[in-house]
Formats: sequence, structure tokens, C-alpha cells
Amino acid sequence: MGYPWKNLSPKDGFLVKQQALLSDIDQKILTFLYQPLVGNAAYSLYMTLWTEIEEENYWSEGILHSELLALLNIGIPELYQARIKLEAIGLIKTYLQTSPTKLIVYELQAPQTSDVFFKDDLLSLLLLEKVGERKFKKLRNRFVVETIDKNKFQEITKSFLDVFQFDAELLKREKELLKQPVSYIGNTSSTRPRVDPKTFDLKFFYTGLNQQYINRSSITKEIEETILVLHTLYGLDELAMQQFVLNASDIETGKIDEKRLKRLAYDDYHNKNQQNISLKDVVEKDIEVESNQQKMRETELTKRGLTKEDIAVIEVSEQISPVDFMNSIKDQKGGFVTKPEEWTLEEIVKKANLPTAVINILIHYILVVRNNPTLDQKLAYKIANDWAQEKVLAPEEAIQKVKKMYSENAEKRQQQESRSKSYTQNRGKTNYGNQTTTRKETLPDWAKEGNNQLEEKPMSEEEQKAFMERLKRIQNFGKEGE
Repeated sequence: MGYPWKNLSPKDGFLVKQQALLSDIDQKILTFLYQPLVGNAAYSLYMTLWTEIEEENYWSEGILHSELLALLNIGIPELYQARIKLEAIGLIKTYLQTSPTKLIVYELQAPQTSDVFFKDDLLSLLLLEKVGERKFKKLRNRFVVETIDKNKFQEITKSFLDVFQFDAELLKREKELLKQPVSYIGNTSSTRPRVDPKTFDLKFFYTGLNQQYINRSSITKEIEETILVLHTLYGLDELAMQQFVLNASDIETGKIDEKRLKRLAYDDYHNKNQQNISLKDVVEKDIEVESNQQKMRETELTKRGLTKEDIAVIEVSEQISPVDFMNSIKDQKGGFVTKPEEWTLEEIVKKANLPTAVINILIHYILVVRNNPTLDQKLAYKIANDWAQEKVLAPEEAIQKVKKMYSENAEKRQQQESRSKSYTQNRGKTNYGNQTTTRKETLPDWAKEGNNQLEEKPMSEEEQKAFMERLKRIQNFGKEGE
């Protein structure tokens, strides 16, 4: 199954653009009215992106998604889920650049004003369903301003021309300057979420109403939007909606009471259902499915005798590219990737026809298990050739190969050490009569270096723990399945 967030990588850069200056009242609207709709993660994402823009600036500096993930303490799927919620509710617009480099721009949109929010059918009904009627009224009252009784007061406000005079000729001369095309902060209106359900047949709906006393002109564009919202939220079909519209209409005038229409639909749903409607975004189910698949995979690998550390390495090997994998290990060890290593890796990727995860296990074996400072070309080619010929197609198979190599090499070392010790003891003893002389062999430096074989051993427990922590962070950042 392909998941949409797999196109997003922690190493992808992004910029944040502020479309409108956000005020304190905007923050209150976001907190009290939008947060219940989008959830904590999406709210935190919006506020975090907002803080990336410094005061009096409208663009952020370039940032990596890995930094954003670390701040929010979530993975790629959860970040994608939070982002599309903000997009759907009208708080973010996302733009993608693929050439010459991949770059994403998040354009923050201002929230609706409180009066527009509560007049918007979709937003207000969603909030009502989410928090309940009592809390809904309480939230609405937070944004209600007591109006002036203009019947008791006389307005004495001065007009512009009562206070200012200007030179009309000067204004005419500067007309061209004023026409220069520029983009101003906050020059676009806030984005409202829309519904356009294909499951509601408006033509059939209107045909049924034509036989009634309803005045067709009474169904304005706004009321039509309300009908579509009620259909979307409460699953009302065309026939049911016709009846609700009739019940909300004035028999004499044929006009429709929009508030009564919404109340009738709301009461009907809750009389039949003991709970509020539950909205799930399209990604939530995919994340749950992927999580269950991962748990099943871990169980399967455990049954095959793999340790938690093995499984963690396998999971990471399946999620990031060989280049990123090698860079991560080198960073951990305080080193860097050399050009010959890059060429070696490129050659293996091109010619060995091994899966990405299997190549990552090869890298892990040479740099971590063997603790080599570099990706030894000769050894890497030898292992890649062997695995290609043996048709090693899964990282767990590669891990088993690694364990077998480690075991065989350990056994060979033990035999060599045993033979060497026996040889040294026999050569070092010479009998002259009854006297035994022990002679110590002295080897030159080059010979010592030549005979010193690199010991294959895993990292110490402390080093392994630190390495696994880093892998976990990569795994958390890199759920994009590279």
C-alpha cells in the first residue's frame, strides 16, 4: 500500500510564509474555536510554524523537516496528518517545488473572524458536534461584544474631508507610482473550508421541491451550501432533506428559516444517535493500518530469532536511503563519508540489484559490526556479490547472513589464535642439554600492522545504546519509506 506521506522526507527543506499579520484575537480564535476541530498536533504545528517567522518578517529562514519533527516530537505520518487537517480547515496552503531542489512552502492563512466562524455552517456545526451545546454557547459568548444602543446616542464622528485637505494635482502625478504591482501582507481573504459532495443529487432534490409550496428563489446560494453541509455531516439524503426544508419553511411566504433547518437536522440526528458525529481524516486509518502491519512484522521477526536491536536496524534500513544511512553512521562515529565510499556505494546500488534495505544492512555490518572506519571497497564488493548471487532480497535475510559471517569469522580467529599460540610456544623453546631457553620473537612495525586483523565485534553496550537511540530518531523522522 502506498501512503501519501512517503513523499515527505526529514531532509526536505521548507519555508514559512505569513499571509496576514496574526493578532492576539487570532490566537484566541485558533485556540478556542479551531483547536477542537483539528486536534492538538495540528494546532501545535500551526503555532510552531507561526513562531518560525520573526517579528516584522513575513518569511522564515530555510528549515529542515527534521527540526520540525524534533520540536513537535512526532513522526512523518503524524506531521502529514496534522498538515492536511490545517489545509482542509483553511489555515494553511502548501506549495511544492521539485527543481532544482525539493522545497516546500507553508503559507499560513489567518483564521476566520469570530462572526464569520459562527455564521459558517460547516465550521459552526463541526464545533457544536465536537464540544456539545453547552460548551458551544459558552465559547460563542467569549466573542460576543455588547453593541451600542444607537437610539440613545447621536453620532458626531467627523468625515475625512472635515479634517484633511489634499492636492488633487499631486495625487494625479503620483498615480503611476500607486499603480505599481506589489503584494501586500493580508491582501487576501481568509480561506473557508468547502464541501462539494458528489453523493447529493441537487437536480433530484429540486424536482421534488417543485411540487411543494416552496419558493425556489428562497433557496439562496448560502442555504444550498447549508443543505450540502447537513447532508455531509448527518448523512441526510435528498428525500429527507426535502422534508426538513418543508418543515423549516413558512407556508405563506415559502421562505426558509436557515436556523430552524439546522436545528431540525441536528435534533433529528441526536434523537436517533446517542453520541456526537465523529469525523476521521483520511490519513488516520492509514496510520493505524501501517502501525498494525509494523507490529505484525515485529512479531514475525521475533519468532525468527531476531533481537530488538536487529529489528530496530531492519526497520530503519527499510525507511531511509543508503546514502542517508551511511551518513548517519559516520556522523555518529564522528567521521565523514569520503568520495571513494560514495563511488563504492553508487557502484553497488547500480550493479548488485539488491534492495535498499539489504544494502543498508551491508553498510551496517562493515561500519558498525566490524567497526571499520570506512566502507572498505574490496569487502563491500565481495559481500554484495555474494548476496546478489544468493538472492538475498530481505533485510532479515541479510541480518542472518551477517550473523553467520560473524560466527564463522569468530571461529576462524579462535583457531588462528590457537595455532599461533602453539607455534610460538614450540619455536620459542630450544634445548641445550638440560637447559631450556625461551626466545621472544620481535616483529617489525610493518609486520605487526600487516598481521593485525581487525577484530569483528559489536559496539560496547553503551555505544550500542547510543547508536540505537540515533537510529530511533532517524526512524521517527524517516517514516517516509525511502
